[in-house]
Amino acid sequence: MKPYQDVPRHVTERLEIAILTGETLALHWADEHSDQAWMGRVTPLEVIEQAGRRYLSATNEQGEPVMIRLDLIRNLPTPVK
Repeated sequence: MKPYQDVPRHVTERLEIAILTGETLALHWADEHSDQAWMGRVTPLEVIEQAGRRYLSATNEQGEPVMIRLDLIRNLPTPVK
């Protein structure tokens, strides 16, 4: 597992806006444990902190819950139109 790195404030703010407005985001991220790359559309629910790390709690296109470590998001969150 890679050590956690703080993310820039504007990324967290962008995610919080998406949560408040109910946006669906197209994200590219890495799995925290396996480093496997994922890409997909997610609907963010909340930003949470666990063990000194910040995570995005979201649902994927199939409605399944996903937890994404913020520093492992590989693209700036963008809305899906």
